Amino acid sequence: MFLIIALSLMRVIVSNNLSTAGITLLKLENRLNSYKIENTNLRERLLNFTSLSYISSESSQLGFVKNKTNFTLTKPLPLAIKQ
Repeated sequence: MFLIIALSLMRVIVSNNLSTAGITLLKLENRLNSYKIENTNLRERLLNFTSLSYISSESSQLGFVKNKTNFTLTKPLPLAIKQ
């Protein structure tokens, strides 16, 4: 009789621990999903901020202008000196 009561009590304790662990696991999965969504949003913002069109529009709003003068080297520099 004592063995049946002890085993029943043990079963209740284990079931309680498993249900608590399941709730904790669900909370962790929800946090993981929210971090994945936030990571995706941040990645999109990063790609937007590093795009050339965004950089061009921001630089023009800040007063930067495109350099209109070109420069060229008139005489090519030697790569190596013959001896």
